[in-house]
Amino acid sequence: MRKEVAVLLEGGGGLPRSVSTKFYNSSIKTNLVRFLTLEDSFLIDNRATLRAMAEFGAILFYFYICDRTSLLGESKKIYNRDLFIFLYCLLIIVSAMTSLKKHNDKSPITGKSILYLNRHQTEEWKGWMQVTDSLFSQ
Repeated sequence: MRKEVAVLLEGGGGLPRSVSTKFYNSSIKTNLVRFLTLEDSFLIDNRATLRAMAEFGAILFYFYICDRTSLLGESKKIYNRDLFIFLYCLLIIVSAMTSLKKHNDKSPITGKSILYLNRHQTEEWKGWMQVTDSLFSQ
């Protein structure tokens, strides 16, 4: 059994296609049965996956409620140019204050401080771009 798993992990090597497919299908069936019977060890081992599935399902349910039912009423988009410009300027000021902050991280290889396009800075830019995109799309 361990040898088959090792061969499968290495790309299927010498196993005939039917054996690898059979092994794959049996593991899916086993995991599905373990999930449906609510086996504690299986649920604990896969709690991150189960949580992600539950969150995704909740988001889809929320989208369904918002889009396909009359539970939440429709609303008109209201665009106020002055408010948008104010919020955009405020966003630029706050992002400049946080982006110009020095990070004291050092490179594990050279020991020098990382200044140009380090991960913190690019993650920060990514977040601010998402905020501006959501502001612009309203």
